[in-house]
Amino acid sequence: MNEKQYQLVKVIQKIELFRDFDASDVQRLLRVCKFRSYVEGDHIYTQGEASNEMLILLKGTLRVVGGSGEELARILPGMPIGEMGLFTGQPRSADIFATDNSTAIVLRGAELKVLLSGAIDMHIKVLNNVIAILAQRVTDANRLSETQVRLIKQLQKQTDDPDDDIDDDGDDGDDDDDAQE
Repeated sequence: MNEKQYQLVKVIQKIELFRDFDASDVQRLLRVCKFRSYVEGDHIYTQGEASNEMLILLKGTLRVVGGSGEELARILPGMPIGEMGLFTGQPRSADIFATDNSTAIVLRGAELKVLLSGAIDMHIKVLNNVIAILAQRVTDANRLSETQVRLIKQLQKQTDDPDDDIDDDGDDGDDDDDAQE
């Protein structure tokens, strides 16, 4: 294995979906991947379309853009896009654009399915990783939900108790000048 291949194996091994893959697992995976190049401004994926492939960025930068046009994230080398769509069947949740000339490897769901059906050890690793990723996302969503519930309760308490001073100026809430009494 030359230096370039070694570096590519290391990039793949850092992706959560392929955690615990050894070098031979990665080499088998790379046999079903395609290299793809993009130029600045290319519209790579469209929100709402089928997510039947994942992309691992090797060079360049991609922008993730939400439905209202806001930038949600930047994808940097070594980062994947669309890995959960391969397993959940959910459509793409955002548009992806190349912000400069970029290179990626693309793994189509059909090829991954064939590969994993013939390699039970790899299949088990991938499924364990998917479970761990989804469990972490549920935990993160629960934490966010709990935080939002606490904030809502605090706001309700403040609006339910009219004697509470919510103008934060340090006085008792009325704007009368107490010194004039």
